[in-house]
Amino acid sequence: MKLINYLFFIFFSINAFACDIEGHFDFNVSNSEEILYQGCYDAVNLGPHIIEYILTKERAEATGINRPSASFTQNRDSGVLQQLLKENGYSLPHHRDYTNSGFDRGHMAPNADFNDTYENALKTFFIANIWPQTPNINRVEWLKTENETRRLASQYQLLKVIIIVDEFTNEKVGDINIPSCFKRRVYDLYSGDLIYEIDIYQRLLLGEDE
Repeated sequence: MKLINYLFFIFFSINAFACDIEGHFDFNVSNSEEILYQGCYDAVNLGPHIIEYILTKERAEATGINRPSASFTQNRDSGVLQQLLKENGYSLPHHRDYTNSGFDRGHMAPNADFNDTYENALKTFFIANIWPQTPNINRVEWLKTENETRRLASQYQLLKVIIIVDEFTNEKVGDINIPSCFKRRVYDLYSGDLIYEIDIYQRLLLGEDE
């Protein structure tokens, strides 16, 4: 029964996603066998409006894969989103746009949730998967929510993770608007119940988020 439920939720959770907001575009990042994560890219604010993915107990507990030493590129999805944006008069940021900004390149779908293989972890280094985060948010507060999500995956076996970013400060990193809030929603994939919900707020001025 659990296998049937798993396949049911995988099909509907991964394939039913659609983003219908003006200036927002669907994308997904896959390996040769599955969609790893998908999202709705906000081409106005220049980052992911929504990221969602399935987190399994096996991936949450995987060890032995080092964090890739890699730049965030525009083509971890084989360039599909980049081409779609170009056709609609938009573009993706670059890794270098964050350099010396004082902000971290904050993963929304974290590499540690996909480090069952190096190739899967590398797929998270996609410029459409990040937002500017202060070091304290990225390395402390947001990391706590990621660790709690992995703990829950060990307990519940299969989770659906949704990250939402739809509130912004008045500041920018280059042309990228800086979020004021990062929202995490985690669901038990078998029951559909919301089991973890948290909003992490980021202050307007760098260094004031502590």
